[in-house]
Amino acid sequence: MTIKLQEMTEADYEKYINFAIKDYAHDKITAGTWSKNEAIDLAAKSFNELLPEGKETKNEFLYSIEEESIDKKVGFLWVHLNKTPYDSKFFIYDFIVFEEFRGIGYGKETLSCLDEKAKEMNVSQIDLHVFAHNKGAIHLYEQTGFVPTDISMSKKIG
Repeated sequence: MTIKLQEMTEADYEKYINFAIKDYAHDKITAGTWSKNEAIDLAAKSFNELLPEGKETKNEFLYSIEEESIDKKVGFLWVHLNKTPYDSKFFIYDFIVFEEFRGIGYGKETLSCLDEKAKEMNVSQIDLHVFAHNKGAIHLYEQTGFVPTDISMSKKIG
């Protein structure tokens, strides 16, 4: 297994955005945050606000995850670089391993590649958000050294 983080092409970016908006809307519905009626519009709005210049938006790194040994894309990764006068941090906005490639090590390898990129760029920390219902992702993150820092909770009334 040889993973490479390749800057997204314009074609990959279009595929990613179309998939990611639907995926994010689905996660927000599952989490109980948004209704089905509003989810796609709100997800599209979020992506448009965070990526106003598309894949060329400053401090945003959008990668296709490529498996070099089989010459296939196995997922997508979107990382934000937050630089301050004191340090630099990555925030993983989105991390998708395609369904058929899950559970066989691509997630771990991708995060290992991201660790290397972080070192190259003098990034001191990688942060992320994960939906509470995404048990597979939580397990992956825990296995690769991530720890909970804050926990948001919600209670519906009525």
